[in-house]
Amino acid sequence: MQPTNRNRIAYLNGKWLDQSELRLSVDDLGLRQGVTAVERLRTYQKNVFMLGAHLQRWKLTTKILQIDGLPSEASMVDLIAELLHLNDSLLEDAGDVGITILATPGVVGGLVPTFAMHLNWLDHDRIEQRRKRGQPLVITNVIQQHDSTWPRSIKVRSRIHYYLADQAARDCDPDAAGVLVDADQTITETSIANLAIVESGVIVSPLDHQVLGGITQQVAERIAQSLSIEWKKDRISRERFRKAAEILCMGTDGGIWFGEVVNHGTERPRVPGEVFLRLRKMFDEQR
Repeated sequence: MQPTNRNRIAYLNGKWLDQSELRLSVDDLGLRQGVTAVERLRTYQKNVFMLGAHLQRWKLTTKILQIDGLPSEASMVDLIAELLHLNDSLLEDAGDVGITILATPGVVGGLVPTFAMHLNWLDHDRIEQRRKRGQPLVITNVIQQHDSTWPRSIKVRSRIHYYLADQAARDCDPDAAGVLVDADQTITETSIANLAIVESGVIVSPLDHQVLGGITQQVAERIAQSLSIEWKKDRISRERFRKAAEILCMGTDGGIWFGEVVNHGTERPRVPGEVFLRLRKMFDEQR
């Protein structure tokens, strides 16, 4: 099947099909119990960004969820390349796109997992706006799940806590992202971004075990090292977060952008900071 301006081609359990035909059975454990491994990627200049690192996180997630029988890493690379090839005519119009990979254990009582991948459009205007003008952030009272429930190091579709945080944030600002906190009320992350603050020229991000290990943050850390910008990991209190000279946001869709806390009474104007501008410049050159 060749794509047209009216369809996107997706992959489901060994078959290429129109994306509108993607379906999960009502008996699939991804629907019944929310057991869904997911990985979100994107392209820059039509090249998949940090594919190897994303697939390593995918491997960790599916191992912990005990979803077996999935394509090998080499097969995944080939499938993603074919996904982009089959949608090539659409990409001419859309430019860079997001890629979503997901897997579930399959239907209840079955032995075959569900595996799918598809494209998703990126809101390039919103991404650019957040890079230039920043994104409102609202510190919520929503607490991250404990590691004994499932490790924060894996990427899954069980995201009710993120949803609730964003709902609370949008009561303050329609473009705001909700910042989740740990049990001790220190800052963790948002639904779409890892976070870091800048204090006296030093970047400080939450401890590794407090958050999902972001691929874009890994790149940002390497860039900071190359620029001789110190990067530390620490618990970040609400007050420390609010008073930071800069707040950095890092995520797959948007790359590196910046944020500003809006729910503490006196909002400062959102302007790009010096550290952010240095990181963004090199990130744009390397991506």
